[in-house]
Amino acid sequence: MNPEKTNPTPSRARMRQYAPIALILAAAAMAVAAYLQALDYPFISDDISYIPENKKLLELHLSELWRLFIEPYNCCFEFLPLRDFSYWLDIKLFGSTPAASRTQNILLHLLCLPLVYATTAELWRYFRPTDAASAPWAAAAVAALFALHPALVESVVWVSGRKYVLPNLFSMLALWFTVRSRREHGLSAPHAAAALAAFGAVMLSKSSYVAVAPVIAMLWVVFWLDIPAPHRRRSLLLWPLAILFLAGLLTLIFIVHNKGFDGFPFYFGVEAVTRTLAVLGWLARLAVSPEGRHFFYPVFEDPRLPAMAALGAVVLAATLAGGIMLLRKRSLEGFALAAFLLLCIPYIQLLPHGAPSLVADRYLALAVWPAVLLLVALCWRLRPVSRIVLLLAIALPWGFQTAERTRDWSSFGALMSADLRTYPGYYLPAMYIMEIQLRHSLFHEASETANSITVPVLRDIMSGITRASMRTKDATTANPHETVTLLQNLGLTLKQPPVQVEWNASMSYAWYYCKNILLTWQWRRLAEQFPDDAPVRYNAGLWMVDTLRHKNAAAHLRAATESQQLPESVRGTAFYSLGLALINSEQVAEAEAPLRAALEQRIPDLRAHCLLADVYKQTGRPEEAARAEASCPNRASNKETAR
Repeated sequence: MNPEKTNPTPSRARMRQYAPIALILAAAAMAVAAYLQALDYPFISDDISYIPENKKLLELHLSELWRLFIEPYNCCFEFLPLRDFSYWLDIKLFGSTPAASRTQNILLHLLCLPLVYATTAELWRYFRPTDAASAPWAAAAVAALFALHPALVESVVWVSGRKYVLPNLFSMLALWFTVRSRREHGLSAPHAAAALAAFGAVMLSKSSYVAVAPVIAMLWVVFWLDIPAPHRRRSLLLWPLAILFLAGLLTLIFIVHNKGFDGFPFYFGVEAVTRTLAVLGWLARLAVSPEGRHFFYPVFEDPRLPAMAALGAVVLAATLAGGIMLLRKRSLEGFALAAFLLLCIPYIQLLPHGAPSLVADRYLALAVWPAVLLLVALCWRLRPVSRIVLLLAIALPWGFQTAERTRDWSSFGALMSADLRTYPGYYLPAMYIMEIQLRHSLFHEASETANSITVPVLRDIMSGITRASMRTKDATTANPHETVTLLQNLGLTLKQPPVQVEWNASMSYAWYYCKNILLTWQWRRLAEQFPDDAPVRYNAGLWMVDTLRHKNAAAHLRAATESQQLPESVRGTAFYSLGLALINSEQVAEAEAPLRAALEQRIPDLRAHCLLADVYKQTGRPEEAARAEASCPNRASNKETAR
């Protein structure tokens, strides 16, 4: 017998001990090499409003940092204190530079890897005690695949993805404390308390990560069930209850603070069920697939919608079976399935929310971990050689896709073009590309992009917006009134959305974008081209009021009412709309004069009485408010109805 085989030398033992770490380092190096391609790329899309144009954050002093925890400091609606604090650090240390912000994203991603490794190793030893010796290699495989996963490119390379990579770090820390809290006859209170604290940091980074709480609670319940009956104290169940209570409390706080919380009308129909199952199917597919990655993914527009819904149903059924298996005995696969579903719940449209895309890579930022854990657990049932070959067959395409996808982030136009090449005719990337082309007066290209859209109603709207832009190209020869008619007709169309908008959040977002961004931009552009044309300024002002851009509306309507060219037939409405815009711009006192003028016109707008009643109330004139209210046509008709 060879003594070296039975008694390996200390040097060989150390090599075996550190070999799994070397695997993680190699995967991390490959990921960093891919991400460094984007280091000098410019800020993209939301990045601009989050950092270089975020005056509120730029002007925040060290002594005022506590304000981050009581009010939104990102575009004045998104309440994410720790994420904004990390942006503030970037700005103060390195200035508003994309390279510095991306470097921090990369570092946060790298810091996740040792926590992924340690947490996975502990779970492997717990769920598979007879194969505990494999824990280092299995955990290393999970961490390496997590490092290379192409779905994480969006979170790491996009500076706005900080709200995913930062809570990823705190989530893995909370999960590590959770698995470390397990004891043979109970739970370690210090580790459990640390898990609660880390979860608090998770929520301060991204509120949709509330799904981490039930994953932690599930683990604590499983640990409790595994305690021998004589030592199983019910008081230990206070820990899972505590984290669920904390999650609910913090969620309520964030709903109150997040002014941008975008609810979506509930729709009760088969499409709502199809939507949820299809989204779940897409997320499961993207979690394990080596396919290319994109910013938008079609769901209802994809011809494979039935297949994706069926896949979602399979994932749901498998998760339910895995959950039952997990409660009956230790099951790593059951835990991975349950954790994946729980982490996906905030994004599968159970609570409908308006989103540009029903599916996005960033939604998988943390759900990648249980998906990879499940893959490795299943691969470990194979023979070593087959296992290694299969894991390499997964890792290599993922690494290649990570390197390829990073290059798409060179600009927003390149990002959208990549999507449109993969999904020709899809309206979301086409809409953004068309906007870029219009802003650079590339009318022929914009027309081709608009005409490529496969949804007829959106194709017609975007083609109309392109024609309107072409007509205002030359202010000396263009007829603004033809363009006004075209924009008015487009506005009427956009006020009557198709029924699909009720259940398709992506189409709802596109409808909103055409109405509130593209068409509003056209009105503003037309008014800038013809600043002395009163009907143009009047109609632009009405559209701005309709889209809640009251300050811009007030400027246009004031110019229109000051012009003698404005027809008498609309002067009353113009003064009324000006008063409405001023009130909604918090200029209540200034609104009184135009509202009075609305009543003095040859064709008065009697609705001005209603607004004057509100103005008088807010300025402390109750008697005048009562007289104005009595003359308000809406309230007078309500009194007649009551009688």
